[in-house]
Amino acid sequence: MKIKLLQILFICFITLTIQGCIVGTVVSAPFKVAGAVVNTVTPDVVGDTISGTGEVLDAVIPF
Repeated sequence: MKIKLLQILFICFITLTIQGCIVGTVVSAPFKVAGAVVNTVTPDVVGDTISGTGEVLDAVIPF
């Protein structure tokens, strides 16, 4: 029984680790999309800066 519980906990841990951070991804998505849209109209530096903001938000939000 104890081994089965450890196996289930290990599988849950691996699943959550691989899944990643859904909140950070949702928060950063508008910045990434806006950066891609702005990249088509303005110089690359402007769009890359907006997309970079989305990447930072995705990395900073821990959950």
